[in-house]
Formats: sequence, structure tokens, C-alpha cells
Amino acid sequence: MRWPRPCYSAAMPLDDQDARALRTGTLSAIGAFSMWGVLPLYWFQIRSVPALEIIWHRILWGAVVAWAVVFWRRRRSSAVAAVPLVPRGRTLAWLMFNGALVSTNWFVYVWAVSSGRTLDASLGYYINPLVSVLLGLVFFGDRLTRLQWAAVASAATGVLFLTIRLGVFPWVSLTLAGTFGTYGLIKKRTVLSSIHSLAVELTALAVVAAIAIATGIAGGVGVPANGDWRAAAFLFGGGVVTVAPLLLFGIAAQRIRLSDVGFLQYIAPTLMFLIALTVFGDPLEPARLTGFIFVWTGLGMYSWSNYRGHRRAVAVVR
Repeated sequence: MRWPRPCYSAAMPLDDQDARALRTGTLSAIGAFSMWGVLPLYWFQIRSVPALEIIWHRILWGAVVAWAVVFWRRRRSSAVAAVPLVPRGRTLAWLMFNGALVSTNWFVYVWAVSSGRTLDASLGYYINPLVSVLLGLVFFGDRLTRLQWAAVASAATGVLFLTIRLGVFPWVSLTLAGTFGTYGLIKKRTVLSSIHSLAVELTALAVVAAIAIATGIAGGVGVPANGDWRAAAFLFGGGVVTVAPLLLFGIAAQRIRLSDVGFLQYIAPTLMFLIALTVFGDPLEPARLTGFIFVWTGLGMYSWSNYRGHRRAVAVVR
């Protein structure tokens, strides 16, 4: 398999096109991870609905929204309309595999939360950026500065501390991190647009989800069947809140280094942490705070290194 080279490195001067791609990709990543970070507030509104039912609706309505955007874009652009609606060969196979990855990620997360293993799921969101950095180094030849390596070491120390503190092998966390990290890797090499590839990824899963929802309705089970229209509205809206961050994530993955995507991803668990602390009232143990401080320190160092590198690159262009 051939992987594209990164469009830039931390020490490489950028031309105008690369600078625009970097800016668009960075803003898209920030938007995606910020949305994921506040998403618990959305699902909290329908906390009485079984988690599995929520997942089925996310998949189905997510696919509907994604395909709606695809057809809208095809009507507005002849260049977009010229692209085959359904890819073939390896492209289709990789997108189907990506769909399996994201569905596995969702289901493991739901199982973890419903089984009282939310700590394992939370740890997975902090391991995930480290996986993205590793994949970026291996497949795309991303190069890190000394400060960025120190940032990786600091974040890894925090994750290791949290792992030891849990006292068990974090297979749930590693599964969540591995599936979504690999999802981003494949997304980066996809030739289709972000929304088009997402629609294809969700199609096969949507068929299964539609069957599951229809079976529940026929048996008088589920939100649409019990007449809870407020919950139904949140489930239908789940298509938008599912597609929007994934679309932005796909844009980011195609425009900036996978290692940068990985570290910006710390925005999501940090927002989740703040929401859990201030809105849900979850207790904050000193040991967990220590691990988080290591992770936040690494994020700060990596962000500062990128900021300095970007300023130098822009100065060279000017």
C-alpha cells in the first residue's frame, strides 16, 4: 500500500496553498474535537434511552444526513457529479473497513459506559492521540522537534500513570484508541471527499440499523413506538451531531499531519473532563488529576511548538 507524504513538516516553509490547507485543517480539527467534547451534554438529554438504541439511530440518521449532503453537492457542481457515486475495488473495501472500525469504536464505548467502565473509555480518548502520532511517524514519515518529543513523553507519562492507577490491563481503552486512530489513518488516504467517504462508510451499517429499529417498532419497543416525541427528536437530531464532527475530522485528516490531528484531539477529553466536573458533579481524585496534568503539559508543549513553527514558516513565505 502506498501512503502519501505529509504536505509539510514542523520546520518546512509553507507556500500559500499549504498555509491555507494547514489553517483549514487545524480549524476543522478544533471544531470536530470541540463538538465531540460537548456531545455528552446532548446525549444526557435522553439518558433514559438504552445506549444500543441510541447507536442504531446515530448510524441510520447519520447516513441519511451524509447522503443528503452528497446529493446536494452533486447538484451544485459538475466536477463533483463526475465522481462515481459508489467507489469500486480497493477504495470501497477500505471504506467498508473504516465503517467497521467506527462502528466497533461506538459499540465498545457504549458497552463500556453501560457496564460501569467509563474510566476505561475515558482513558481511551487520552491514548488515542498517542496512537495517531505513532501512525503518523510510521506511515507518513512525520518528523517531530525535540520539544514535540518532550510533549509526547509528558503525555505518555500521564497516560501510563492513569493506566497503572486503574490496576487492570486497559483493553477497552486500547480498543477505542486503536480503532479510531486507524480510522483517521485510512481517512487521510481516501481520495473521495470527506462527506462522500463518510456516507459510503455508514451505508452498510445503516441497513442493519434500519432493520433493528424497524424490528423494535414492530414489537412495540423503542422511542418511536412509546410516543416519547421529545426523545425521538433528539434521536433524529443525532444524525446531524454524528455527521458534523466526523465531516470536520475528515477534512482535518486530509490536510494536516496525523500527529497534529492526534494532539488536537486532546481538546475533546479535556472538555468532557470539565463537563463531568462542573455539570455532572463527578468527583476528582488527586491521583487522576496528577495524570491529567502530565497530559495537559504535553498538549501545551506540542501546541507551542506548532505555533512557533507556523510563525517561522509564515515569516519565510512573506
